[in-house]
Amino acid sequence: MARVSQAELKDLRKFCDNNFWFFCQSLLEPKFYDDVFHRDFCNFLQFSGNQKLVVLPRSFLKTTIISCYALWLASRADTRILIASNTAPNAEKTVHYIRGLVENDKVYQLLYPDRIPNFNRVRWSDRCACLCRSVDHPEGTFEAIGVGSNVIRRHYNVIIEDDTVAPKKDELTGEDAMPSRDDIEKAIGFHKLTIPLLINFGEDKRIVVGTRWASYDLINFVKSNEKFDVFDKPAYTDDGKPRYKKFNIDVLDAIKLGMGSHMFSSLYLNQPMAKENMMFNPDWIRYYTDEELPKDGMIEITIDPADPPTGKSTQNYSAFVACLHSAKGMFVIDYKRKRFTDDQIINEAFNMADRLGAVKIRVEIDKYANLEHAFRDKMEARHKYYVIDAVKTRGKNKVARIMGLAPLFEAGNVYIKRGMRELEQELLEFPNGTFDDIIDALAWQLKGHKLVVNEIQKKKVKPNFAVFSFDSIRESMHGRHIKYPFQIQLKDSVN
Repeated sequence: MARVSQAELKDLRKFCDNNFWFFCQSLLEPKFYDDVFHRDFCNFLQFSGNQKLVVLPRSFLKTTIISCYALWLASRADTRILIASNTAPNAEKTVHYIRGLVENDKVYQLLYPDRIPNFNRVRWSDRCACLCRSVDHPEGTFEAIGVGSNVIRRHYNVIIEDDTVAPKKDELTGEDAMPSRDDIEKAIGFHKLTIPLLINFGEDKRIVVGTRWASYDLINFVKSNEKFDVFDKPAYTDDGKPRYKKFNIDVLDAIKLGMGSHMFSSLYLNQPMAKENMMFNPDWIRYYTDEELPKDGMIEITIDPADPPTGKSTQNYSAFVACLHSAKGMFVIDYKRKRFTDDQIINEAFNMADRLGAVKIRVEIDKYANLEHAFRDKMEARHKYYVIDAVKTRGKNKVARIMGLAPLFEAGNVYIKRGMRELEQELLEFPNGTFDDIIDALAWQLKGHKLVVNEIQKKKVKPNFAVFSFDSIRESMHGRHIKYPFQIQLKDSVN
């Protein structure tokens, strides 16, 4: 085995210090590192200004490269680096990866032995890790926090905001759910607070790294309001070829087919749809808390069943939505999207009705008329009764039916609870999203809402006629010409 002299190691370290791309390439596996694409990325990080914005598709190794960049900066000089992500555990994963390189990578240990600490004598966790340095600062070399965390009396040379807007798992399907408008606003709010955390704004670095999710996201905020150097590279080059060797044409086509054109355009082409062009503008979404839920009103459950509801993995989803209709508006209080059999649909509807106190269940029976009879038979067997409203689309297009919700959302009359990600995603992606089952079921709530609104209006309108009785007729006869009821009514209505 060939031996490397100290002089050669010194030259190699100097080359790594002067060329981040070489440092990065030395630490990463060749099957992941793409020298054509990632060298440009590395050079951008090294040579661009102190304010950097990186926009890349999912799984393009951006977090890994950024982790290596943080380690490279800290290996060349005493540096305090804050790594923020959408959640603290995700940020801690980045620090964990950096720790792994320091603890286990033979190349790093060979080139930077003076930076490797005594792990038992320094802070060395996923939350805070310290390399060997000349001054023991209150801040660690690498610290991890989530968006929304309080950072008090701490200051840094480098702040990395890595995917502070990121998906969470769809609890109904297990797939990634688009970040909510609330998530995006929190990320923007956190970003605004990062400048005071820098030790010296003129010399220190802020790096924002992310994937596009919406036209109104943090990336748009930075591009529109701040002077950042930008590295924005979609999955395809200008001549239509895949940019990163890991994703060839077939892989990208399969991804597009699986997630739909709307999400693919955002996540892989870096081109989210402008909110002005969305059927449901995100600015229309209103949130409510448990304390803000009205005490009065009527709860209805609406169901959009799959056709036919077999429960098999190959069928579409059935969806349930429960809404409270009140004078303040329509409040979505629960929903479910799952593959159900017909019996499971009925049981789930009854269980939801019992749990929420609903008395009316509205179910679409366009192609499954027997479902209405099955509901009624099941009620007889349970000896518990609900109002079953079996409805048909009567030829009305699904898109048109769902779009009937738009005026209510625009007027601010529909409220959803924070965390209803699947519902929010279906609204914002409609009609180009993968799913629309929940909002299809929600559209059937319009019928119940109109009835409630009509009842409220009736109570507010005073009748424009006189209420008369035999006593009033008798009183009118004393000493005066007899007035008939229609004359009393006519006089009062004129007055």
